Amino acid sequence: MNSTIKKLLWPIIKIKNAYENYLCRTNPEKLFAFRFRRVTGEKLNIDTPVTLYDKIAHLAFRTDTSRWSVLADKIGVRDFIAEKGYGDNLPKLLGVWDNADKIDYSKLPKQFVLKTNNASATNIIVNDKDLLNKEATNKQLNEWLAYDYGLYTCQPHYSRIKPLILAEELLIDDETTGKGKSLNDYKFFCINGEPTYVMTMTDREFNTHNVNVMVFDLKWQAHPEFISNRQDSNANVERPVCFDKMIEIAKVLSAEFEFVRVDFYNINNTPIFGELTFTPGFSIPSKKFLQELGEKLKI
Repeated sequence: MNSTIKKLLWPIIKIKNAYENYLCRTNPEKLFAFRFRRVTGEKLNIDTPVTLYDKIAHLAFRTDTSRWSVLADKIGVRDFIAEKGYGDNLPKLLGVWDNADKIDYSKLPKQFVLKTNNASATNIIVNDKDLLNKEATNKQLNEWLAYDYGLYTCQPHYSRIKPLILAEELLIDDETTGKGKSLNDYKFFCINGEPTYVMTMTDREFNTHNVNVMVFDLKWQAHPEFISNRQDSNANVERPVCFDKMIEIAKVLSAEFEFVRVDFYNINNTPIFGELTFTPGFSIPSKKFLQELGEKLKI
């Protein structure tokens, strides 16, 4: 959009933003549906849900999601993972703070990751803490803490999470990190306690959703028809050695939920837990994917 057009449209943009901010606080369900239609071109049907996202939205806005708040919390979920017997598949936790100014960097290793527990794309990778601008880092972390991610993304279960900062070990995989690539991400879409498909994300641009994507079934057959034509794709992803272990863990972790996405990293052929996601983004899957999984999901 060039500057002249943007200037002409600015009054309309301001009105739209003001209206969306109003709906964030008064009717997040309506705003969620509006954004879904804007991105996908499809109408969201929450009253009589059919597709996967119809049903996810129904669960998000018409049912008790207090459990989601506990498990979408990157700190709170750790107890759940350990209770299920997979504590060894968690990244090492190095510290937790409610304000970045309380971080004692002298007690942290040379390399680590800082993130907030209640949002997405709020990560700071520290490869060498001696080169870290700690003042700027603390400022950014405190700004993230003050931002109500759940409110502005229409995901109220995130708003109920107490905002905290955590430090974790820096995950390094010899097959990706050593070659200057981002870690491969494996996201299992689990329906009524059963993993169905895994979405791979590779070559991610840091702290963004700019990434190459593919959907594989549990036999590692690629399904490009399940990816929106708006999304860059990559079918040349090798089946991880620990894929069967990922399936096993995903099945156990998803057993009590109608729907949840279970995310892993593959670190030197060991699954490392990433997060549980109950309301995944809707810009990547195709209409066919949402229809097929919607048929499987019983609510």
